[in-house]
Amino acid sequence: MYMQGNGVRDMAFKKIEEKMMEKGINLAVLDNQELAEVAVRFTGDAPPDHLPRETIIQILSEQESVQNWAVSVKDKIGTRAAEAAKSEIRQRVESARSSADAVIQNDPMAAQMAERFGEWLKNSGFTAAQLTEMLDSNADGVITTEEATALVRTLANVDPPAWVMDNVTKFLDADKSGQVTVTEWFDFLESIGFEVDRNPTADEFEDLEKEIESDKKESQQNPTLSLRTDSGPNRVIKISDGNTKEIQLDGTFLVGGNVMGQGNWVSSSRFTVYIEGWNWWVGELTSDGMLTTCVETQDQILSVKPTNLEPFHPPFNGTIAGFYVSDFEPKNDWHYVHITENSPGNFTWKNRANASWSLKLMGAVLHLSDDCPYYKDGLRLWNLTSEVGKTVLTSPNFAEKYHLSDERDYPLPGAVSEQEEKSIIYSKLSGFTLNHETKDEDDEFVPDIDEYTEQMIHELEKTRLSSESQDIIDRCEERSVVLKFKERSRTLLASGEYRGGSTIQGEIDGGPYSAEIRLISEENEFVESLKEGQLVTCQAKIIRWSSGLRQATLEGRNPVKN
Repeated sequence: MYMQGNGVRDMAFKKIEEKMMEKGINLAVLDNQELAEVAVRFTGDAPPDHLPRETIIQILSEQESVQNWAVSVKDKIGTRAAEAAKSEIRQRVESARSSADAVIQNDPMAAQMAERFGEWLKNSGFTAAQLTEMLDSNADGVITTEEATALVRTLANVDPPAWVMDNVTKFLDADKSGQVTVTEWFDFLESIGFEVDRNPTADEFEDLEKEIESDKKESQQNPTLSLRTDSGPNRVIKISDGNTKEIQLDGTFLVGGNVMGQGNWVSSSRFTVYIEGWNWWVGELTSDGMLTTCVETQDQILSVKPTNLEPFHPPFNGTIAGFYVSDFEPKNDWHYVHITENSPGNFTWKNRANASWSLKLMGAVLHLSDDCPYYKDGLRLWNLTSEVGKTVLTSPNFAEKYHLSDERDYPLPGAVSEQEEKSIIYSKLSGFTLNHETKDEDDEFVPDIDEYTEQMIHELEKTRLSSESQDIIDRCEERSVVLKFKERSRTLLASGEYRGGSTIQGEIDGGPYSAEIRLISEENEFVESLKEGQLVTCQAKIIRWSSGLRQATLEGRNPVKN
């Protein structure tokens, strides 16, 4: 019998809680005396000496009062962990700033390059989470110079020299360990103004009952799949043979809305899940739905040939073929589309810019072929829905929608509208030439030498993806450009003869477009002599487009003052 006073017992119980906070919310971490203290606290009596330890743990774990107490201890851990994490983050951010200050004093060049790198990040339009996912491409928690270079290449469409990125990573390496961790990356992002969600309050503990009993139940009800797993089609699958079945993105398998198990894609088209009473359920995707069956062992999962067809549910019964218009603004020729049906379930997408690719119908989903230029950017499918009786195409990865149009309110792909034919200047980017047409045959039009660059920037303004802008940049020619000078800066991230030169900024031919032009180091004295408002003429070519700043970067030569 335990005859301790209340004060002593409270102190002992506090130590028990501290022990569980340190070693885990599980009665199994307590010794026999501590288990007796828990029993006295919540049942009033210590357990008999003859009871096995495992029995005592099981009986206590079933008591609601003990479960509630375990939850309260768990909450204390969460509060402590959150406060500790916040304090650690504050310290790391301050450390990052201190480290940055030290680098600025000792290595101004590295600091300037890191500052430019930070400006790119802030102007990219991406969140901290998106930038981190793009940067740490292999998700190993360590950021290499190669990964940083790849990020710059994605954001800026340039290949920075290795020595530049070495200096950037040197700046990011706050603890001077020789490698940049994701934690140091987060510290840097916060130091330049990004909001970073480090998820400090993530719950790392299971409920008490799960700690004690789940392992046994899981081994009995959900055998571990030993086969290689695949990402699958990356969409929710719904089929029905009378009972509606659903395979969610995380592999959760539902029948009639009830969760039956957690399954896996063992190939791009084959899914399996273990269900008590069914054994292993196997489904193979087809154009019409899934062929399904059940097998007894894992060895049969890959070899079995399912024969029971369960069609997609619900099927799409609306009109698919026709003319579609995107809700994106501002529109260009890629936003007007004609979908034609070639054979049952097989369609062709063709836009007014004459770009086309294949579509395959599976239930209420149109799957895109991999020759679509947006495929590598994550656009893999269109969900077929209906609004006001009209077919609408939506995507889980893009906010843009395409609406079926009653009338063909735009020309056939490749055709030229009457309005375009009558335009004062009809510019067509074809190869490396710029063709001009006039309203009247008698009016001879002689383009200014700078209008080519303005037209190219106009085309870049309409792009949304880096692949689109890069296609235009690849076609750009060097032309004479007139820039109204506004400000200058030193060129830090450049290659070849432009390294260490100067960059001038201003309006091209007085507007409406602004741009920056890089000049070689031999022109630094010339740049220093410029005054705001002066006109500078040089030969220049567009080499980069910033989607965040909506600004073109050119490389120029032979500048002169007008």
